[in-house]
Amino acid sequence: NMSWRTVHEPSASEVAARRANVKSPGDAVGLHDSVKLSQPATGRYVRMLGKERRSFYNPAPSTAQFGYSLYEFQVWGTGGSASAAYPALPGDQSGAYRTTFFDDFTGASLDRSKWRVVRTGQEMGSVNGESQAYVDSTNNIRTQNGSLSLEAKYCDNCTVAGGGTYDFTSGRIDTNTKFDFTYGKVSARMKLPVGDGFWPAFWMLGSDVDDPNVSWPASGETDIMENIGYGDWTSSALHGPGYSADGNIGARQTYPGGGTADQWHTYAVEWTPTGMRFYVDDRLVQETTRNKLESTRGEWVFDHDQYVILNLALGGAYPAGWNKVTQPYWGLPQSSVDRIAAGGVKAEIDWVRVEQKG
Repeated sequence: NMSWRTVHEPSASEVAARRANVKSPGDAVGLHDSVKLSQPATGRYVRMLGKERRSFYNPAPSTAQFGYSLYEFQVWGTGGSASAAYPALPGDQSGAYRTTFFDDFTGASLDRSKWRVVRTGQEMGSVNGESQAYVDSTNNIRTQNGSLSLEAKYCDNCTVAGGGTYDFTSGRIDTNTKFDFTYGKVSARMKLPVGDGFWPAFWMLGSDVDDPNVSWPASGETDIMENIGYGDWTSSALHGPGYSADGNIGARQTYPGGGTADQWHTYAVEWTPTGMRFYVDDRLVQETTRNKLESTRGEWVFDHDQYVILNLALGGAYPAGWNKVTQPYWGLPQSSVDRIAAGGVKAEIDWVRVEQKG
């Protein structure tokens, strides 16, 4: 015996805009709605009432309607209530930090006892609408002058991987099965290529990401550093159930004093049982506590093993969302293709370190 009360419905102008948004089925991508209530509401149950289906050209000029596809429906608390019930936190770890993983890439080649080379069509499939195939080649992954180079290469329609054909190759390595760990300070000194759609990243994934009963984003993802081609800023982020993709918990940092991404900088996260703190050159750029995350966004899934990843992606969803490029590749303009073809588009990593307590 419950009485429902309406706490939100779209305005007439919002309804009209939706009705006018008619596309072909192939172009009608899913929409991500974020509704902020005009005033706080409390309740135990939430009901969503779908009142009208979207129209599609099928084929033009005729229109048709499909059924509903609701992939996810989330309700977040405000996090502002003094009476919010925070879960009991685990204790922070005691003791001093000690180095448990380190590579400064001074060997003649990549140390395979520390790193796994990831290949498109083998260890992973294509993701995020990116244009590169990851391959195991010294053209893309090599050590030189005491640092690791992950370099992008262009070759029109000549790389076959995982059933697809690619115009670009690049490098991705990780510590999965070599070094998976829980909690610690994770840092790397890096120099990045700057250009629209170049997407170097230093990040971590939950080690259970390949378990079909878990998968992404329930595995957790920790983005220590991402750059999508803008010289003056990088971003950090957390992804998990209820806060993934465009809805991640993230921050952008701008280098002070005119610094740029194509200079050497140190990027780090300190991961503890109670939160995550992200740094650029020892400057705090994002802090997300477990209390705040669980009271406002969703489950904290950073209490189990993760592994470290270094990669250089090309184009795809994140760069395209900023640079709005669609041709000749999504998020990757011709000027960037020309630079890759000319050679020298690479992310350089001087060293990677993990420090842990205990």
